Amino acid sequence: MLKFFVRLLLTMAALKGADICLDNFNLNKGFLSLLIFSLILGIVNWIVKPILVFFSIPLIVLSIGLFYLCINALILYVTSLIMPGELTATAWGIFWGSILMSFFHWLLTVIFRSREKN
Repeated sequence: MLKFFVRLLLTMAALKGADICLDNFNLNKGFLSLLIFSLILGIVNWIVKPILVFFSIPLIVLSIGLFYLCINALILYVTSLIMPGELTATAWGIFWGSILMSFFHWLLTVIFRSREKN
């Protein structure tokens, strides 16, 4: 259960990092709304993303993995449709925001895993 909350906080921090770095990727509301948005994003990642990845394997292979970035952006867009008003972004903002969010999430995960081992 603790790992779930840590991952949720890491997702929240990654979203906020993308919000701070990009002008056309804006999270509009406060902490509780960010928490709910992160929870919905996690659920959509858990349920919808494996289905999208499975059906787009040929495109992922042909694009040498670059289509996976489009899937991440689509997941973020679907989450913004589920919770309207939380994320205001252009199409490119969602694309670059998903890339930055993935990078920040990876970086924070590496940092926290190295602290767990020590």
